[in-house]
Amino acid sequence: MRDNRVLSKNFTRKRKLPFTSLILFMMNIIKQTIQKELTRFIKMLDNKNSNVSKSAFSQSRVKLKPEAFIELNNCLTEEFYTDNVIKKWKGFRLVGIDGSKLILPTNSDELMKKFGTLSSGMIIPQAQISSCFDLLNEIIIDSQLETLQVNEMNQAIRHFDHLSQGDLVITDRGYAATWFYYMQKINEVNFVNRVPKNFRKDAEDFRVSDDDEKIIEINIPPQKSRYGLQRHGFTKKQLEPFKVRLVKVILDDGEVEVLATTLIDKEKYPIEIFKELYFMRWGIEINYDHLKSNINVEEFTGLSEIAIRQDFYASMFINNLQSVIALDSQEEMDEENKEKEKATGKKRKYDYKVNKNLSLGYMKDKIIDIFISNSPRYYDEIIKLFKTNPVPIRKGRKNPRKSQDSNRRKHFMNRKRAV
Repeated sequence: MRDNRVLSKNFTRKRKLPFTSLILFMMNIIKQTIQKELTRFIKMLDNKNSNVSKSAFSQSRVKLKPEAFIELNNCLTEEFYTDNVIKKWKGFRLVGIDGSKLILPTNSDELMKKFGTLSSGMIIPQAQISSCFDLLNEIIIDSQLETLQVNEMNQAIRHFDHLSQGDLVITDRGYAATWFYYMQKINEVNFVNRVPKNFRKDAEDFRVSDDDEKIIEINIPPQKSRYGLQRHGFTKKQLEPFKVRLVKVILDDGEVEVLATTLIDKEKYPIEIFKELYFMRWGIEINYDHLKSNINVEEFTGLSEIAIRQDFYASMFINNLQSVIALDSQEEMDEENKEKEKATGKKRKYDYKVNKNLSLGYMKDKIIDIFISNSPRYYDEIIKLFKTNPVPIRKGRKNPRKSQDSNRRKHFMNRKRAV
C-alpha cells in the first residue's frame, strides 16, 4: 500500500472509503452514475448505516497512484504465467503490439493541455495508448497511456521490458522501421512485420519480383534510423548486420503483401504458415474493440489526469481478470463437451467459446465477493456463469475492420444515465 499512496500521510486515518475499498470499488466495472454505484457498493460491504458521497470518492481517489492498478495487473499476469500451461505457437508466445487513440472527456481544459487534441470537426482531447497483447491467451502483458506527442514505436520499446527470448512479436505496417527491427534484435525477440510499400529498396525489389521469399541483410541503418537507435542509447559501433527473411503472402482478394521476419529456417517455418500466422495479429484489434465497446474504457469517472490514468489501468486489470476466468471456464467447458460427445457418440458441428460480452456482465459485483472472501465458492460460481450461453467458433469467418465514428464522444461518468 505504501508505494501506491500519493503522499505518505494518505490513507492513514480511518475514512469511509479507505485504500482497499477504493480499489475494489474502481475495479467493479462502473457502469452507472458514481453516486448510485457507491450506494450499491457500500451495501455489498454490509455497511448499511454508512453513506459515501461522490465528493468523498473524489477526495479519496486523488490520494491513489494509478500505479496501484498497474501493480495489480502485473501480479495477476505473473501468477497466470507461473501457474498455468499457456498456449503457444511452435514454442513461441505470440505477442501483438499495436497502438490506438483514446477519446477523453471534452469538457476538461486540464486534459486538453496535458494530452493534446486532434481536430475533426470539433476539438477533441485524446491520448495515445499502446498494448502488448498475448494473442493466444488474450492477456494484456503491458499497456501504456501517453500524450499524443509520444510515438507508437517509442511506446512499443517500453513493452520490451516485459518480453523475452521465447516471444514472437507480430506488428502491422506502422512498425516497419529499420531502427525498430534493430531494437527487437537487440532485445532478442523474434518478429513478423507487415512491410509497407516503398519502405526499403531491397523489400520493394522483392515485392515486384517473381520470388516467393528472400533473405536480405539489415545493415547499418540510414541516418534517420541511426537517430532512432541513438535515442535509446545505441551507437553505430554497437550494431552488427543481421539477416531478415522476406516472404510474400497472397490475400483473399489477390493482393500481395510482404512480411519481414527473423524466422529464417525455411524447413521449420515454411512459407505456407505465414498468412495464418500474421492474421493472428487480428486478436489485438478484437481486444481493442472489446475494451472500447464492452468494457467502455473511454467512459471515465473523472476529469483530471489522475482519474484518466486510474480508470485506464483499472480497465486493463478488468480485461485480464476476465481473460483468466474465461480460460479456466473454457477448460472446464471443453472437458464437459468431450464427455458429452463420448457419451452420445455425436460430435458437435462447432466448438464453442466463452461469450466475452455476457461474461463481462457476470463479473459485476461477483469479483468483489472473490476478493473479500477466502471461500472458493465465489470463484466456482462465476466459472459456472461464464460457461452459460457460449458462442460457436466459426473458422474462416471474416471480420472487416470497423470504421471509426469521427463524431463519437465519450462522457464523464457522473453524467451517464443511472440505469
